[in-house]
Amino acid sequence: MASDPYDEADSGTGLLPPDGVPWPPLPVREPVAPEIPEVLPTTPRRPDNAEVDDWRVMANDAPPGYRGSANAPQLRAPRVEPWSVVALVCAVVGVLPWLWAVPVLPVVAIGFGGAGRRVCSLDPTLRGKAFATVAVVAGGATLLLVAALVLSGRASLGVF
Repeated sequence: MASDPYDEADSGTGLLPPDGVPWPPLPVREPVAPEIPEVLPTTPRRPDNAEVDDWRVMANDAPPGYRGSANAPQLRAPRVEPWSVVALVCAVVGVLPWLWAVPVLPVVAIGFGGAGRRVCSLDPTLRGKAFATVAVVAGGATLLLVAALVLSGRASLGVF
């Protein structure tokens, strides 16, 4: 028989790798040296060409108009709805017993409280919806109490 060119014994011809060598050859990775970051000095130095004496007075790097930049507009505090405040004052004053003879303030508190709740619902930037709600509840409770006292005969409504 003729010798087989792919025989293991005939691997010295260069057609096959020597025994134990993987085929195809694996890529060889060259070791990469890790990059060492520059170490900053432990105490920061002021540059020799610095124009600002104190870093706290330097302008920020934020673009103009953005929050935190030097020329950004100041944020305004949310505004409280005036109808709600007036309604709460009327409700608190209307609860006083010596004013029950003429229950005008609880009625005004209910009306202004309703207006304040409506305005606060339409403009979510306004605060005071809770004030208006408290005013409506306190005004309604005062009116019910006065009505119960008048109907039971313990109190009478005064007339100017």
